[in-house]
Parts: sequence; C-alpha cells; structure tokens
Amino acid sequence: MREGLTILVMKGARVVESLLEKYLGVTKSNEQYRHLSLVLISILTCTGVAAFFAFYNLVIDYYPPLFYVDAVGTLMGLLSLSALLLFRRVLLASFILMLMVTGVCLMVIMDRNNLDYSLAWALVTPVVSVFLMGFLYGALYSGLYLAFVAWFAGSNLGVWQPASWDMDSFSNLVVIYLLLFILSCYYEFSRRASHKLLQDSNEKLRIQAFTDALTGLYNRRYMEDLLLNSDQDFFIAMADIDNFKKVNDELGHDVGDEVLISLSKVMRSSLGSNGIVGRWGGEEFMIVVHGESEENFTGQLSSLLENISGHSFGIGRPVTISLGAVRHSAKGHRAALRSVDEALYSAKMSGKNCYKLVNSISD
Repeated sequence: MREGLTILVMKGARVVESLLEKYLGVTKSNEQYRHLSLVLISILTCTGVAAFFAFYNLVIDYYPPLFYVDAVGTLMGLLSLSALLLFRRVLLASFILMLMVTGVCLMVIMDRNNLDYSLAWALVTPVVSVFLMGFLYGALYSGLYLAFVAWFAGSNLGVWQPASWDMDSFSNLVVIYLLLFILSCYYEFSRRASHKLLQDSNEKLRIQAFTDALTGLYNRRYMEDLLLNSDQDFFIAMADIDNFKKVNDELGHDVGDEVLISLSKVMRSSLGSNGIVGRWGGEEFMIVVHGESEENFTGQLSSLLENISGHSFGIGRPVTISLGAVRHSAKGHRAALRSVDEALYSAKMSGKNCYKLVNSISD
C-alpha cells in the first residue's frame, strides 16, 4: 500500500514537473519551482474534486443546486489553470482558485447546513490557503473564513437536527479526506525534494570550495588544511613543470591549460591511492604521501618522473617536472614549506626532471 502511494505521488510529481517545464520553463533547480508546483497541484486536485461532484450531483444523485455550484467551480478551476500555464499569472491563478475553493465550500455548507456532514468542507480552505498564500496571509484568510463558518454554524445551534450517516455523507468524508491527503502527501514530497536539492547544492559548493576549477585536483586551500590539521607525519613533494613558460609563450595559454589538465591526470594515476595531489598554484603541484618509508616514497617519485617524461602530451615536445620533497609534520609546517621550496630549487639547478629530498628544519 505504501509503495503504491509513493509511486502514485511520484507519477503526479513528474506530471507537475513536465507541465511547469513545458509551459513556464521552470525546472526543479529553480527557486520558484516548489511554490509553483504546490499551486499547480492544488489547482489540479481541487478542479478534479469539483468535476467529480458535478458528475456525482448530475448522474449519481441528481441534485441541481449543487451540480451548478460544482460546475461553476470546475470552470473556475480550469480558468485558474489557464491563468497559470497559458498566461503565466501566478497570483491571478492563486486568487481564482481561492475564490473557487472558498465559494464552493461555503455554498455547499450553506445549502446543506449540517446534512451529509457538509460542515467538513470547512477543513479544506485552511490547507489550500496556506499552500497558495503562504503562512501569514493563509492564516489571516483562514481566520476570517473560520469566523464566518463559526458564526453560521453557531447561529443554528439547537436548530439543526443530527445528520444521518448515508451514502452522501460517506462520499463527502472520503473525498475530503483524499483531497487533504493528496495535498499533504505532495507537500511532504516537495519538501523532501527541496531538501535533497539543497543537500546536493551544498555538496557541490563544498566540492567547488576545495577543487581546482581547471584540473579537477584539490586546490591550495584544501592542501593547506590537510597539512595543518593532520596529526600524522608524512612526506610532501612540491612539483613544478620544467620550462612551462615556453609552452605558454610559444604555443599559447590554451595549450598550456591542456598540458596542466593532462599532467594532473598522469600524476593522479601514478600516485593512485598511495598519495594525494593538489594544485598549489600556476604550474606547481603539492603531493602528500601517508605512511610510507623514505625508500618507498623516493621510489614513487622516480616512477612519477618516468611516467610524466614518457607521456605524450601532443605538443611536439616532452614535458617534465622537477620535485622537491621533505618529511612534514603539522608542528613544523612553515619550516617544511621552506625546505620543500629549497629542495625544488635544488632540483631545478641540478638539471631538472629529477627530485631532491631534504630534511626539514624546526620552526
């Protein structure tokens, strides 16, 4: 039963999503989507209920006064739907629907008094008014509506006779229950969908905050947080592309960007799960390797140099890097960065396409 209701609500949500996208150009990522979807589902549901009772009072239990009321309500619902989808007048559509819901419910109550449990129709207006007008205006509108219904019902205390439980009473309560249930289910579904969308957006923002836009590697902010907040010692290496300025000057910055992207992929593939690589800035990259011996670490650096120098970057010339490396601890962070810069400079001065590992000095 629960799965069936979930499937039904999801199908209804897809219909609403399709209509909003087709006629209003609004997708689920739009900030107006949730409100517009609630307006649309309210229009469709209330119009469907009015049409059902127009049919009921014409064919099943012939009663012309309420048939005319429900027929007018159905037409107003269609007018509201047209105002929303065809003319894109959201406020006008909401106003027409509120008039329709209020008018039909009041006419039913005033015509039938307490017969057929018709007073239960007073429960519909508060839900729809909050959906369409928001909490504040919906509450004010519902308060005025309640005042009128309370006055009308209170003035007939001792006059109205107990209502019989018959098919008309049963139909009223079942349809009112289904109407409120559908609106409530869709409201909860849209709330969860909005929450999921918000979570996804926050996750994307979180990823963007720590990701380099060009290469897809971690950015400097992430790498610095990692170096400063880790309670473990590890090896770090600063990589710099050899003669990268010539690539930009002679081949253009677009080609230079492609080299950076390709190099990032080679570095990430070479290190695998054994290390973390991030873009430090420009053509510089920071490599962090946990839990390795010095021998294994230098072996990784040698393998990385070979993989890069042997890779074809499609620019008609080889691309190589120089590496400066040092053991790092959070307490000696600044000293480690100075040492790794010195090691990188030494590698550059030693002919490039090589690494230099030095010992960090204390701060």
